[in-house]
Amino acid sequence: MAGSARHCRSPVWIGALAAAVVMPAWAHADGFGRWESPLRRCQLLWPGASPVAVGSGSNCLKLRLDQSVEGMLRVRFINAALGSRFASEELTFAGLLLRSDQPMRCKQGTCAPSWPLRMQVHGVASRRFDGRGLAAHVPSNQLAKGSCSLGPDQLICEAKGANGLQWQASAELPRQGPSRPRATEPAQKRP
Repeated sequence: MAGSARHCRSPVWIGALAAAVVMPAWAHADGFGRWESPLRRCQLLWPGASPVAVGSGSNCLKLRLDQSVEGMLRVRFINAALGSRFASEELTFAGLLLRSDQPMRCKQGTCAPSWPLRMQVHGVASRRFDGRGLAAHVPSNQLAKGSCSLGPDQLICEAKGANGLQWQASAELPRQGPSRPRATEPAQKRP
């Protein structure tokens, strides 16, 4: 097979082969998708950014959990900025769930968390968008070590890079009695 792959120069074929090798068979089922919720309070801190704390929740947009493969998770904190509808800042922590925790349950791209979710962080990314919705700086992706502790009420993530840089995020989900925030519908694909 290695010889035949060497002669095939199609990037599509190579990408499909890479996905088949990297993705286990069960990952092609319903092990992936997204869950998001509004936030009641949030605080994001990263190198070069001034602390942004939102007490009233009026500018605090949402939390998004993305699961591309069971056990792998991206935790994205999205905060409004500059008082504009399009301006925002995002801080994303990516890593692996602890073996003792259950991955999100997903069906057709929509997921539901199984609290608590505890994650070992391996990377951090930050992005900021201006009032027009355009990137205000080049997105920053860094290797980092840390942890996230995500529960039905409080969410805390922190990580540290090899160069000593630190990232922190904390937030609270809205109080909604016995029911939790609804999972969002998956984005519709364009024809």
